[in-house]
Amino acid sequence: MKKRTKITLWSILFVIVFTVSALIRVNMLGSAPMKLMQVKWDDTVGTIYNDLNYENDYGHKYDLYVPANLDIGNAQQLILFIHVGSFNSGAKEDGEVWCKYYASKGYIAASLDYSLQTVQEDASLVRMNTEIKECVNAINEKCKELGYTLDGMATCGVSAGGTLAMNYAYTCAETSVVPVKFVFQLAAPADFEPSDWDILKKVNKLDTDAEFLSMMTGVNITEEIIKSGEYEKYVDMISPARLVNENSVPTLLGYGLKDHLVPRELKYKLVSALEDNGVEYDYFEFPNCNHGMYRDLDMLKQFLELSLEYCERYFRKA
Repeated sequence: MKKRTKITLWSILFVIVFTVSALIRVNMLGSAPMKLMQVKWDDTVGTIYNDLNYENDYGHKYDLYVPANLDIGNAQQLILFIHVGSFNSGAKEDGEVWCKYYASKGYIAASLDYSLQTVQEDASLVRMNTEIKECVNAINEKCKELGYTLDGMATCGVSAGGTLAMNYAYTCAETSVVPVKFVFQLAAPADFEPSDWDILKKVNKLDTDAEFLSMMTGVNITEEIIKSGEYEKYVDMISPARLVNENSVPTLLGYGLKDHLVPRELKYKLVSALEDNGVEYDYFEFPNCNHGMYRDLDMLKQFLELSLEYCERYFRKA
């Protein structure tokens, strides 16, 4: 076997092994060292309502975490966690640690299932956003049934879940039945220019930019649309960095500087968009973290603490 061929094969093998191991690590760890968030859960902390239905085409469900001793006379707030998985894997159960953590701090929390690109035919980011809105509607009704009024919420997530959290926050903040007050995320892709995403194309066995963008948007994108440059308006539909405007909600974001899964320059597009539009934000850099966000525990502790400060600041804001 020629030396160049061997190098090529080893390079391909490295990419495959790295991608699979990274995805496994992200899913196993929930993209955070769990010891910083673990809560000893019992009835004195709260009640969990598992496998609740929400209106969608595929029978997806959500889990609801309600803190103990909430005052029914006061409005409450929701933390909605959206799970990781490159838009093609993961489940609502991945958000258990996150939801228990924020419920233990006095906030109603929830985690949902949504359409996955390896399961549902039309699992575009646009569909996922619609499903999140449907889930929020169901959560609001369930909370009313339990005697609670929700007057604000924050969306949050890691990796793909962080992207969906931002897309919902930036497009549905005011139209959501529960108004979105802020969003926080770790390691989330912020832009979907097709040429940046060879790794997602490989994971989904896609050959062209048109196929990739068709899958991500749910729109039939042709090679002619790509060549003409018209495709950019469809990238705008699903890219958090392009959805930011002067009315966007405050944003807390964190990225690992050694992330080899999400193209590194994309986070700067998001930071620039927030800066240019005068949106309140805090940006954390994790110097030793890859995509799994499993190092820099001191930085992660600060990130979590600031997320609670955001709750105090923006949930209570008139």
